[in-house]
Amino acid sequence: MIIGVGNPLRRDDGVGPAAARLLEADPPAGTEVITLDGESTRIIEAWRGRSRAVVVDAIVAGAAPGTIHEVEVGRDRMPDWGPGSSTHTAGLSEAVALARALDRVPDELVVIGVEPGDVSFGRGLSAPVQNALATVVDRVRTRLDP
Repeated sequence: MIIGVGNPLRRDDGVGPAAARLLEADPPAGTEVITLDGESTRIIEAWRGRSRAVVVDAIVAGAAPGTIHEVEVGRDRMPDWGPGSSTHTAGLSEAVALARALDRVPDELVVIGVEPGDVSFGRGLSAPVQNALATVVDRVRTRLDP
């Protein structure tokens, strides 16, 4: 499963949905692609029962806009990017913590985050995030292609 998380009406917060749209056109074999708004329980429910999931979202970690962060949850510790790391009410760190408590983390869960530059209201990704998008899609494919 591929989950593109974000709000395309908040500029760079739309990176997850933008990646999902590109992957929907030619998804890896046997892979479902969905878009969610970032609410933790919906994310957990979406990957429930899946052996592999890749989540793409905007992640604020203090790096330059367009920087790609990749975490293999389970093998790597989910970083605590701190307050404000997500453009959503609760971020992926909180969703993963809750999923662990409920024993609902897929066997292989990968988070690919892109550092946003602009999350103001409006459509369209900033140039650095748009430039990172092809690399994000390639990384998702690498994780899920047989």
